[in-house]
Amino acid sequence: MAFEGKTQGPERPSELEGKTQTGRRCFVILPYPASDEDSQAPDFDAVFEDLIRPVIEDLNLDIIRADRVSRSGLIHKEMIENLLEADVVIADVTLGSPDVFFELGIRQTARRAGTVILRHARSTAPFSISGMRAVDYELEARGGISRQQVIEDCRTLLRTHVRNSLDNPSTDSLVHTLMPGMEVSLPGRIIPDRRYISYRVGPQGPKPSKLIELVTGDLADIDDIDVWVNPENTRMEFGRFHEASVSAAIRYLGSKRDRHGFVRDDMIARLLAQRAGGHQLRTGVEPATALLTEPGMLRKTNKVRLLVHTAAYQGEPGRGYRLIGAYRKCVGNALATIDAENNRFGAKMSPKKALKSVLIPLFGTRSGGESPHERAQGLIQTAQQYLLNWPDSKIERAVFLCHTQADLELAQAALYRLGLRAVSVPRGGRA
Repeated sequence: MAFEGKTQGPERPSELEGKTQTGRRCFVILPYPASDEDSQAPDFDAVFEDLIRPVIEDLNLDIIRADRVSRSGLIHKEMIENLLEADVVIADVTLGSPDVFFELGIRQTARRAGTVILRHARSTAPFSISGMRAVDYELEARGGISRQQVIEDCRTLLRTHVRNSLDNPSTDSLVHTLMPGMEVSLPGRIIPDRRYISYRVGPQGPKPSKLIELVTGDLADIDDIDVWVNPENTRMEFGRFHEASVSAAIRYLGSKRDRHGFVRDDMIARLLAQRAGGHQLRTGVEPATALLTEPGMLRKTNKVRLLVHTAAYQGEPGRGYRLIGAYRKCVGNALATIDAENNRFGAKMSPKKALKSVLIPLFGTRSGGESPHERAQGLIQTAQQYLLNWPDSKIERAVFLCHTQADLELAQAALYRLGLRAVSVPRGGRA
C-alpha cells in the first residue's frame, strides 16, 4: 500500500484493447496441428470460433487466445500472467501437445479452481490426466443429428462447466487436491488513477439509493469518504510505518509529521491504544471486534471523520498473523458500529452530519486458505446483505478499495456473481 501518492503501473495486454472490460477473463489454450500425423485433427480455429467464443461471450467474459497474443516482447511472461490471473482457463488436450500440457501444468499449480479441460470425443486422454474431468466435444454431424445441433449440445455442456467454475469454485486442480493450502500469486499492478464504479443495492425508491462502489487508486488520494475501516489484529497493534499494509498506511497518514515527513506524534496508534485499554497489552480483543477512534490528521488531509478498527487478524508466536475464520463479521460489525454512532444523537443529528459513506479494503484476499475470489465475494456480500437488511441505515455507500488491477478484477467478478451490474451515478449524487 503506497503512501506517497500515485504510481504508474504496467499497461494491460494489448489483446484486450478496445474491448469491453468485464473484470473477468477467460484464457484459451489450443494446440498447433503442424504435422502430417495431425491431418485428422479437428480444425482448432473452428473449435474456438464455433464452440468456445460464443459460450465465453454469452457469459460476458473477456477472451484471450494463447496463440494470438498480440503484444510483442516477453511472450512467456505474459502467458504465465494470464495463466495465473484468468478467472477461467480452457485447455484443449486433444493432441497431447507438449505446449498445451506445459501451460496446463502451470495453471493447475497456480490456481485451485477455474480450469476446464476440453478434448475431441474421439481422442484419448494421456495417462497423467486420465482421472481428471474433461468436456468431450464434436464439430461434425453424426447419427442423423445436424452439425449445428451437435455444436449447440457441446456449447451447452461447456457453458455449464464454465459457469460452475465461476459461481461454485470447487477444487478442480489435481495439484491443489493433493497439496491443499498452496498459494501462487503475482505482484499486483497498481492502478494509478482514482475512479468510482457504482452498483445499486435493492430497488430504487424515495429514499437515497444504497450503493456498493469500487474505488481505484492510492488510499492516500481518497478524500470523499466519511469513515475508513482499518483491518487490524486482535491485539490492535498497528503495522510499522514502512510496511505495505492498510494498517501501516492509516497509521502514517493519520500521524503528525514534520516537514521532512518524519512522525512526531503517532496519533492513531495512541488513540487506539487508549480505546482498546488494558486488553491490548494482555489478551487483545475478540476476533471481529470493531472499535471507533478519531481520524487524527486524516480529518484535515482526507476529510475522514472517523476510523473503525476491526480485529481481522490473529497472531501466533512464531507463525505471524492469520486472517480470522469469521472475517465476514468484520464488515458487518464495522457497519453496525457506524450506524450505532449515527444513532447516538437520534433525531437531533442533522442529516448532513450523518456518517453516510464507508471505505472497506479488500482484506484477506492475499492470505492462505480460501481462494481470493471467495474472500472478495464474502466481504462484498456481507456489505450487500447489511444494506438490504437494514434499509433505515444512514449508510448510503459501502466503498471497496481496489488498489491493484487484481483487486479490481476480484471485486468486479464478485459483484457479477452476486447479480449486481454497474450503474451510472452522477458525481454530485454521492453523499
